[in-house]
Parts: sequence; C-alpha cells; structure tokens
Amino acid sequence: TEAARFILKSSLSVSDVEIANIRSIGYEAWLDTQMDAAIAQTGVAWLSARGYDQIKIDEFYFQDYPGDYMIWNQLMSDANGVRKRVALALSEFFVVSLTGLDFQWRSQAIAFYWDQLNSNAFGNFRKLLEDVTLNPAMGYYLSTLGNRKEDVRLGRVPDENYAREVMQLFTIGLFQLNNDGSRKLDANGQPLETYTNADVTNLARVFTGYGSDWTGNVRTPSVRFPNFQVDGMNPVLKPMTIDPTKWVWPQTDTEHSMLEATFLGTTIPANTDGTVALKTALDALFNHANVGPFFARQMIQRLVTSNPSAAYVNRVANVFNN
Repeated sequence: TEAARFILKSSLSVSDVEIANIRSIGYEAWLDTQMDAAIAQTGVAWLSARGYDQIKIDEFYFQDYPGDYMIWNQLMSDANGVRKRVALALSEFFVVSLTGLDFQWRSQAIAFYWDQLNSNAFGNFRKLLEDVTLNPAMGYYLSTLGNRKEDVRLGRVPDENYAREVMQLFTIGLFQLNNDGSRKLDANGQPLETYTNADVTNLARVFTGYGSDWTGNVRTPSVRFPNFQVDGMNPVLKPMTIDPTKWVWPQTDTEHSMLEATFLGTTIPANTDGTVALKTALDALFNHANVGPFFARQMIQRLVTSNPSAAYVNRVANVFNN
C-alpha cells in the first residue's frame, strides 16, 4: 500500500510490476531510475508518427484537436511517468493554452512547448526559464512574439505582458517571502511587494525585438485552397530569435529597445546587445531570494500536498537554493 501510494504521488499510474520494483530497490533508487530514463517519445514525434504534420485536406495546420490528442496520449501512456508528472505540474505553473494559439501548426507548437517542459523536468530552473521565455507558443500567448521597442513619434511603448507575468507568476510572486514561504512584513505589519510598475516598464524593454525564426521556411499550397500557402513547421519548433535577418518580414533595423533598463536592483545599460540583456534579466530573476520558496511551495502543492507546512517549504527551498 505504501509503495503504491508513493508511486501515485510521483507518477501517473501504478502497476504490480512497479510496486514489486520499488519494494525491492527502495524509494530513492526507484526515483533515480525514473529520472535517468530517456524520453520514450516526444509530443512532436507523436504527432508526426500519426501524420498530423502532413498538408492534407484535413488542414491539420489549423487544428487544435491533434494537440489535445497528443497531451492525453502523453499522460495516459506508461512510459516516463515521473517525468510527465513533473512536466504536468510545470505546465500549471508556466501556463500556455492551446486555445489561445491562433497561427499555423498550433498543435505542433504546443507539443514543442510540452516537450521543453518534459526535457527540463529534472534540469536547471535557469535553463527552464530561458526555454519558456523564448518558446514561440509562450511568445504568442504572452505577447513577446513581435513585441516592438518604444517609438516616441507614435506614442508606442513595449508590451508589458510578459515582463509582468514572468515576475508575478513564473519567478518571484507579488510579495517578498521568507525562505519558508511566509511573507515579509513592514513596520506596520503589511506585506512588502516584490516589484513596482517601474520595474515592469523597464523589464519590458528586455523582451522586445523577438520574432519567429523563419530560416529555411518552405511554403506549400493548401490542398483545399491551392492559392493559400501553408508555412513550414520550423518557426513553431525553434526558439524565437532577436536576429531581424531571420524574420519573415523585411527589416532594416532591430526592434529591440536600446534604452537603459533598471529593475529589481539590476541595471542593464543603454545600447546593450539584446542577447546580453536577456541573459542579465533572467539571471537577476533566477537569483532572486523569492524564487526558491515561491516555486517550492507551488510544486509541493501540485505533487504532494495542498497545504504544506512552513518547515516543508523551507526544506525544499533550501535544496533549490543550493
């Protein structure tokens, strides 16, 4: 009973074979084996194996349902259960909805996003954060894709959507935390906020100038409407790029903001290269003291118990911080 309970906490299904295995080798050895197992089949490969990457009269490139089929198959098949359990938890933390993706090959895009969560399930949070940030599905969902620098003549400023969400939802949360997840309070007993609107405005400059990587894109006529050209899948299966020469529309200059960006005590000088600016920003978020307890508590809630004790959050956050 205890073996089955442990497997169902950490995986998606349980069998007599797995119960016997974990009773034989123990919890830690079983987890090590599960974590070391290679990914049996990616979501993108599953779609391809069933012909959902083909240009047919079915118009798979405009359909959501292959993406739904893909994720259900991933969760209900028996391979890589522990990895998928963690990836599912991550998908509820770094949220992207297939419903909100309105472009060609959207099912492949959400499969690529799922695959990146899967591949990073037991990796480093910093790499996970960068992969999520540059993923084209996330870029479309939270407006980084096509986000342009300020233009005083037009009264345009960078879109702040991702800058706000990456702090509020993905890394540090709304309030400063102690390592056990409890809120830090000011002299009046009020919680201390983690960021200001100025932090959002400045950080938004970092997430400008990114577009889909259209390098090597080949268009194919639609079967149903031959005059309509279907783009290849490459742009949804590669990270976004800040290089304007790889965008589909002609550009004479980068759309990345070159203004100084100051946020959370970090300053990125004016005229900093966009790639360097992104690295600096993600490093600053990654190293913020809130990340350990903020992330730990939510993963505990999704994997173990909905109301973890402060001591439990503190133990997990300490491991994360190491």
